[in-house]
Amino acid sequence: MKLDEFLTEGLISSVNNGLIQPELATVYAGNYLVKSLIAQAQVTQVSDAITAYKVAQASADKTAADQAQRQEVNRTSAPEDTLK
Repeated sequence: MKLDEFLTEGLISSVNNGLIQPELATVYAGNYLVKSLIAQAQVTQVSDAITAYKVAQASADKTAADQAQRQEVNRTSAPEDTLK
């Protein structure tokens, strides 16, 4: 594995595993680009992966919020249903 591949894959997996914040990965990618350790295409690859991560996180957050809301509705309506 080449250094540029290692750095790119490392940034992407670190974001996906929650080891570093997406914003910090962007900074690292920019620094690697300036130092010619990775190419612009790899910065784009990191950026695309970060976008996908954020979309997945937003979806997971919405799903969790929807589930919590359903549980709250079920919890508050349960006593009334059991009395019937």
